[in-house]
Amino acid sequence: MTGNTAPNRRKAPKQSRARESRERILTAAAQLFAERGIAETSTNRIAAHAGMSIGSLYRYFTDKDEIVGVLRDRLLAELEERFAETVLAGMTLSTRESVAASLHAIVDVVSARQGLVRALSATAAVPGFGLLGLERRLLVLTRAYLLHRLGPCPEDELDAKALVMVTTGLAAALRITLGPAATADRELVITETATMIGGWLEPSGR
Repeated sequence: MTGNTAPNRRKAPKQSRARESRERILTAAAQLFAERGIAETSTNRIAAHAGMSIGSLYRYFTDKDEIVGVLRDRLLAELEERFAETVLAGMTLSTRESVAASLHAIVDVVSARQGLVRALSATAAVPGFGLLGLERRLLVLTRAYLLHRLGPCPEDELDAKALVMVTTGLAAALRITLGPAATADRELVITETATMIGGWLEPSGR
């Protein structure tokens, strides 16, 4: 038993240092991408900003594309997690209140990482830093919400309503944080969007 414990003690600090080094690289890359853009940021610059050699950087990442991929995946995962939490918390709210809360969640995440989101958007094949992947995830959650809210209804109708809600909500959230409408009153835009979707989905005002 003692023989198994000692190697584990020696191994843990190395694993911890490796995680810390990896996070330093990702933090440095996110800062530089936000400031300079991805195309203008080299792995040499990332390594220098992280306070390590280029050789050390390549111990953790094969190239810049892998770093970009990890940062994008993390951002999408955070958006999905915040959205899921808001949807679950909004099950007992009106549709308008639930949509407004979901929009706030997305806007908060994108606003906090605005520079990185812009950088990722500039290199994505699809505008919105690969939002098709995010849309697919949010559609599943929205579909579940609609099924809870509306009860049984035709599959194609459920899919269509979920698609309209997700694409409309994402468009509004991104426009008021990244697009020409970024200077608009965010609270007003969120309220108007939520009211529009709520009125369309539940005309009776339930």
